[in-house]
Amino acid sequence: MKRAFFTYVSLLIFGFYANAQYQFTLPENFRTQRNLPLIDMLISVNINLKDFGAIPNDGKNDTPGIMKAINFCKKMSLTGATGIKLVFEKGRYDLFSNEKSKNTHIIYLSDAKNIVVDGNGAEIIVHDPLKGFFSVFKSENIIVKNFFIDYDPLPFTQGKITAVNLKDKFFELTLDEGFPSLNEKMFQQASRVWGMLMDPEIPGKLKDGAPNLFAAKEFEELSPGHFKVKLNAINLLKSMEIGDLYVHLARTNGISVFKSGNSKNITYLENTNYSSPAGSYNAFNMEEWNIIGGQIKLKPGRIHSANADCVHVNGSKFGPWIENCLFEGYSDDAINMKAIKAPILEQKSPTELVVKQTVTKGDVLRIFNPREGVLIGEFEVIQNKFLGNAKMHITLNKPIEQKLEVGDTKTNDLAYVDTQSNESFVIRNNTFKNARRYGILLQNSYGVIERNVFQNLSQSGITINNGVDWGEGFVAHDIIINQNIFNNCGYDDTYLKEYDAAAIRMRVTKLKDLEAKGKWNGVATADWQGLENISITNNTFLYNKRALSIECSVNTVVTGNKFIRNMKDLSDKNEILLENNNTNLVFDN
Repeated sequence: MKRAFFTYVSLLIFGFYANAQYQFTLPENFRTQRNLPLIDMLISVNINLKDFGAIPNDGKNDTPGIMKAINFCKKMSLTGATGIKLVFEKGRYDLFSNEKSKNTHIIYLSDAKNIVVDGNGAEIIVHDPLKGFFSVFKSENIIVKNFFIDYDPLPFTQGKITAVNLKDKFFELTLDEGFPSLNEKMFQQASRVWGMLMDPEIPGKLKDGAPNLFAAKEFEELSPGHFKVKLNAINLLKSMEIGDLYVHLARTNGISVFKSGNSKNITYLENTNYSSPAGSYNAFNMEEWNIIGGQIKLKPGRIHSANADCVHVNGSKFGPWIENCLFEGYSDDAINMKAIKAPILEQKSPTELVVKQTVTKGDVLRIFNPREGVLIGEFEVIQNKFLGNAKMHITLNKPIEQKLEVGDTKTNDLAYVDTQSNESFVIRNNTFKNARRYGILLQNSYGVIERNVFQNLSQSGITINNGVDWGEGFVAHDIIINQNIFNNCGYDDTYLKEYDAAAIRMRVTKLKDLEAKGKWNGVATADWQGLENISITNNTFLYNKRALSIECSVNTVVTGNKFIRNMKDLSDKNEILLENNNTNLVFDN
């Protein structure tokens, strides 16, 4: 039976890879309808990049030439020209940053429309590991396609552990040839610097049963390419063995390869990213944007790709359409989507608030008490007035029947904008494999996740819970999870210890310790059944420990799925479903 199951899974995976044609269909469960992805437009003007001085393969800095061409396209778009196409010649382009510039990305386009930037298979090498490649802001109808993006120096290094000293709390690491030295400034300047133990056989995958994060910034070079790394946590050192493969990364949060904000109809088409200082795609306040045929991919000889979430989306009217993509070797969640938060600074009356966020008339706010883990109520904004300094005075359609605890910390009552929760998202026909943490973290609404493969991820394939201890994200609702494969998800130390670990995990949490002195309060399971209308149908689970953990939900439907325990499961637990505190849970095994 198990052999037949493996054959079935392999055929499904092959089928997903083979299905690379773009035959977009619109789901039927959306509250707000959206357009199909923009993948082409009628071109009226063709512009050659070489005419602006950016010549491939000459070893010179191509940033000025590319920016001149981008600005020319923008100028033409402002004259009313439509369908402007900037074409790169094939070859390598070297991008260096301007040290005086405060821009987070080397190439940037703003206040433009109707432009196609066609890499034509060009190789982009970014020479600043603390900068992103391409930013799009306040623009409409933009397609960026056919690029291969990498970094030199890489924003990470890799090697092999040669010694472990528990008494003096250090380990020794010999770096692979050609990878950055730990003496590079980025390993001190980056906002997050930490490492991972890697699987000896499967590039990108973490070591079975190991912790998934080794924070360290104290390095001593004993000989060229051979370092002593100070690590104060004995329990982490105990997980290391001589010969283990190891990655150490320099992560700068917010510095993704591509960044998009305040824009509409933006498509990233068939781009390949090999590395990144943080994520690969970062977006906020977006409408109808798409990642089609993209790849976050391991280069031969590497055991790591992106330093953070491949796709991180915070508070947009519409969520992304992500189809026919590959996500492998990344070191955080592949896709992380959140509802935008609006901290409540003042309660002027039962119907009037001052919030720290841009909200518009018609926006729906859901106000949450994170201390008790309860929903205070749902309200519509009927009037708004901008006060400056990111503050807004808003009027609600009905009174709040209690005095709120206001302020700008995660322990205060907090409003989430449900109409800016990345709704109408599509995640279809993608592969998530050989990586750290989750495939998808959902803190948003109204979407479809179907015909994807989740394989060799160190924690859950899909996690649905609110980020209360981060002070961000909110409960998900109205999600369809259909016809996906979950194969060997959940094998790191964190997953094996979590009581509710599962290939798909659902839970609502509240703050646990309100008197905590440090950054974290911890979380506890809430009584509020805040996860609503989640459908899990026709999926295939080759699970570790547990296939499903469903807590704090209303109207969850689980039907037509196939379940089998993974033969390599490291857990002593074996059950299909953990369920707690649900109403109208339909489970058909």
